Amino acid sequence: MGAKKSGPGRRLRLLFIIGMLAFFAGGGERATALTRSEKNTIRVFQQVSAGVVNVTSTSIERDFFFNPVPTEGSGSGVVIDNGGHIVTSFHVVRDSSHLEVTLADGSRWKARLVGSSPRNDLAVIKIDASKGQLKPLPLGSSKRLYVGQKVLAVGNPFGLGQTLTTGTISSVGRDIRINEDVVIRGVIQSDAAINPGNSGGPLINSDGEVVGINTAIFSPTGTSVGISFAIPSDTVRNILPGLVSIWPKLLSWIIAVILVGSFIWWFWRRLQPRDMRH
Repeated sequence: MGAKKSGPGRRLRLLFIIGMLAFFAGGGERATALTRSEKNTIRVFQQVSAGVVNVTSTSIERDFFFNPVPTEGSGSGVVIDNGGHIVTSFHVVRDSSHLEVTLADGSRWKARLVGSSPRNDLAVIKIDASKGQLKPLPLGSSKRLYVGQKVLAVGNPFGLGQTLTTGTISSVGRDIRINEDVVIRGVIQSDAAINPGNSGGPLINSDGEVVGINTAIFSPTGTSVGISFAIPSDTVRNILPGLVSIWPKLLSWIIAVILVGSFIWWFWRRLQPRDMRH
C-alpha cells in the first residue's frame, strides 16, 4: 500500500518542480523583453549607423619658436549621397590642412572641403569611396518637430565612434551664439547627451530621418549637461545645393551682375539730356 501512495506523490512533486521552472523561465523572458520604444531605438540605430562617419582634421599651429606643430581634432559627419558628399559642422573642418574620414566599416579616406557656410556652422566635404561603401541618410523635415518628441544622436564623442544617445526635443526656434561674430537662428534644442566630437553628427527621428546636424552644447564644464543644439534639416536642405555644386553660386553671381549692370545702364540713361537718349 505504501508503494502505491508514493507514486502519485512523486508525480506531484515532479509537476511542481516543472511548474516552478516554467514560471521562472517565463519571468526571465519577461524581464529581458524589450519595450516598443527600445525596439524602435535599436532598429533606427542599426538603420542609420552606417551613414555616420568620423571626421579627423589636422591644422598647423606655431609654437613659441614659430615651428609648425600639427594639431588634430575630431568630429562627426553624415553621408548625404552616393557621390561621397558628407555634411559636417564648419567648426570641425575650419582652418584644417588635412581631412580624413573614417567610415563605419573602418576604412579611412582622405577628404577635401567642397563648400562651407560659416554663418550656419555647416560644411560639405567629399571622399572618393565607392558607391557600395556609402550609406546616404535621408533628410527629414524639421518643421514637423514637437517638443517632447524622441530623438537620437549618433556620433564620435571624445573619439569614440558609433556612439548612440537618446533624448527628447526640448525646444525649437532657438537662437544661439557660437562665437563673437556668428548667431545661428532657429536651431533645435534637445536633451540628448552631446559631447566634444559629436559636432557634425545627425539628430535622428523615430523614422530614421536626419532632422538636424548637432552643432553645440551649453555647458560650463565643456561636457554634456543636457542642453544641446542642432541645425535644422530644412536649413541644411536649403543651402546644400550651393555647398555641393559651384553652379548655383555662379548662377547667382551672373544674375547679380546682370541686374547691377542693367541698373547702372538705366541710371546712366536717365542722366543723359533728353535729346541725346536717341
